[in-house]
Amino acid sequence: RGLGLALLEYFAQHSNEWMVIATARNVDTLPKLPNVLALPLDLSIPVHNDHLIQLLINHQHQQQQQVQPPGEVMNFFSAELKINLLIHNAGFHPKDRSPDYLQSTMYIKDFSSSSVMNCCMVNALGPMELTGKLLRHELLATPDENLTVLAISSWLGSISQKSFAGHYGYAGSKALLNMCMKGLALEFCKIAPHWTAVALNPGWMSTDMGGNTAEFNPRQVAAAIYAMVQDQAFIQSKNGKFVNVMDRTEHPW
Repeated sequence: RGLGLALLEYFAQHSNEWMVIATARNVDTLPKLPNVLALPLDLSIPVHNDHLIQLLINHQHQQQQQVQPPGEVMNFFSAELKINLLIHNAGFHPKDRSPDYLQSTMYIKDFSSSSVMNCCMVNALGPMELTGKLLRHELLATPDENLTVLAISSWLGSISQKSFAGHYGYAGSKALLNMCMKGLALEFCKIAPHWTAVALNPGWMSTDMGGNTAEFNPRQVAAAIYAMVQDQAFIQSKNGKFVNVMDRTEHPW
């Protein structure tokens, strides 16, 4: 739903070059498109990262065992599968739960470390763990190829721009995500010259989280991200940066 669904549809429909691996808690909600592989994943449950890795490995093994008919285009998900673009779009806002749960992440008098940690797990720690496991299992691009890791952050994760009290769960998790992406970018500088990690501020979108009066809709933001990804020179110049999607300016940390 929201931006994740818009990204899936935009990448799948606008280029024959992309084969999209889409993850969702309920894969039955995803559109059935020929170049989309839908896999179950819930980042609030740590073991799901391992489950996803195993699904990818099993899929590669199955493709390796199949005999390719003469003249038929090779399945994108072959034994040589390498991910060149990884978009972390998982987003959890405490307001999706009960009012009491939201309060436990908003104000110090109601602070719950377990509630705040759940925000951090879904929005920051789970995506980082998944990135590491994809790397260890050699499912990411090779060091001499382009690899782009994008994380959908939020202006609420900006520490220098914070002007409101509390909001420890969601805003704190996005600040953590930004720090993780900066650290990842600096690691990439040591690993491979064409690997980049960028945190993105999508702006105010008309989603379940953003409401109906927002400035942009998910498809507009997805189109802007797609155009950004197609511009590899720009992406590589923004390694380790926090970028506003719609105008490509840098957002203050």
